[in-house]
Amino acid sequence: MRTPQDTATTAGLNRALLARQGLLDRHKGPGGTRHSGKPLVSAIEQIGALQAQQWSSPPVGLWSRLSDFAADDLWAVLDKGDVVTGILMRRTLHLVSAAEHPVWARIAAETGVGGWLLRGVETPERAQEMLEATIAYADQARTGDELTAFAEQWVEQHPDVLPAKAVAAQREYKWRPFRAQPAFVKVPANGSWGAKTPAAYHAGPPTPARLTSEKAWETAVSRHLGAFGPAGADDIAYWLGAAAGPVKAALERLDLVTLGETGGRRVLWDLPDAPRPADDTDAPPRFLPAFDNALLAYAANRRARILPDAYKDRVYLRRNLRWLPTLLVDGLVAGVWSTETKRGVATLTVTAFEKLTKAAAAAVEAEGEQLIRFTEPTAKDHVVRISTS
Repeated sequence: MRTPQDTATTAGLNRALLARQGLLDRHKGPGGTRHSGKPLVSAIEQIGALQAQQWSSPPVGLWSRLSDFAADDLWAVLDKGDVVTGILMRRTLHLVSAAEHPVWARIAAETGVGGWLLRGVETPERAQEMLEATIAYADQARTGDELTAFAEQWVEQHPDVLPAKAVAAQREYKWRPFRAQPAFVKVPANGSWGAKTPAAYHAGPPTPARLTSEKAWETAVSRHLGAFGPAGADDIAYWLGAAAGPVKAALERLDLVTLGETGGRRVLWDLPDAPRPADDTDAPPRFLPAFDNALLAYAANRRARILPDAYKDRVYLRRNLRWLPTLLVDGLVAGVWSTETKRGVATLTVTAFEKLTKAAAAAVEAEGEQLIRFTEPTAKDHVVRISTS
């Protein structure tokens, strides 16, 4: 174990997170280079794999983090294939760059996301043949029904490969566990990217021969620290859905710095040149979407750098496992928000957990008006309402 070289305060960890996420000063967006999409792809790599199980979230998350961003910019890079979306860490839909998808898919496979045989069934030696055949079949967009039909046909033609109870279990779930492979990416069935959640499947980017397991873990750990650090091994392991062992091994192999944690016993790891602004750096209000990375990139009991413990149960709805869209004030979760459009009027409703100062309320209203205009550009009028609850 390395000796910490400095001590990180909770406020310092907050400002480091905000800076890396583009939530202090927005990162450079597509701007005048929309024809290439490169700044957007790089930004998605920088801020981490975006959770996308609620398809309306990524555009809002990117708008809050990038200058001059439009939703069409995201649809364009998805259409070009420079960015892809698929079931990756923790069996959750994420947006990642195509170049880095093999890294995340490798991590997901090694942490069990690729384990599609249910109920304790050991993977038969030839099961990989079925997956490879299905990947080849998915060289063009295939619906879930088409992949299910292909799986049934393959099993019928190869009756001795899978145990009968494994086939029965897959049929019970209509082969959804098999389709939830990190080797696949999701695409729109009609080929048109937009606000509708992509429901079809396509083979993911091929894995480069040079991508070893060690390299994949080192890249994933470095990406987490660059996006969310400084962080503990338990934070990184949670985000990746991994055991601590491979994370700790990668941390030891990398050229990193270590910090202590105020009031804690953990060692925090970080990239040597990653930004760590002063604790008192001004943080403007920001709106984060549902299931936002900035809240979920840490172990469940380690989120106080951005989510005060007193507010967790107001943001996380345990009954249906949902994380609500949140408002940040001075870098910390301070409320939730929602939108509604009626009779051509789009309304952003902000519920602050504590009464905002006059200056903070004015800043929240100004940022909120820009947000509602982004999410509802065709509305005839846009309204921001702020209340305290």
